[in-house]
Amino acid sequence: MSNENRNNEKSVFLPVFFSLLAGFAAGAVVGMLYAPKAGKEIRKDIKEKSEELIEKGKKNYEIISDKAKDFVDKSKEKVTDLKGKSSEFIEKGKEKISHAKDILSEKISKGKEKAKEVSDYLE
Repeated sequence: MSNENRNNEKSVFLPVFFSLLAGFAAGAVVGMLYAPKAGKEIRKDIKEKSEELIEKGKKNYEIISDKAKDFVDKSKEKVTDLKGKSSEFIEKGKEKISHAKDILSEKISKGKEKAKEVSDYLE
């Protein structure tokens, strides 16, 4: 249940983070538009800030992408491990069934022998 909470928190975090980032960017643009500067300066500032935000976004994307790759790799390892364990479990089950079958066959043979002895004795 703890993992579910963490996964839920992570799935909520990214949209909230990007919404906050967009809000900050919009606020910065509005603030610059109402600032007492010339149009050229404002456009230059907007261009610089947007380039900064794009770079930050690229860095964040790379970080998220790396974490996603790590998650996929770890998941693949877990699946492979579980496949191996399930194969071992199935093999052990087959061995036990085979062993029980051998014992049962032996008991049936002994029972048939005893039944034949009793039948021969009664004749």
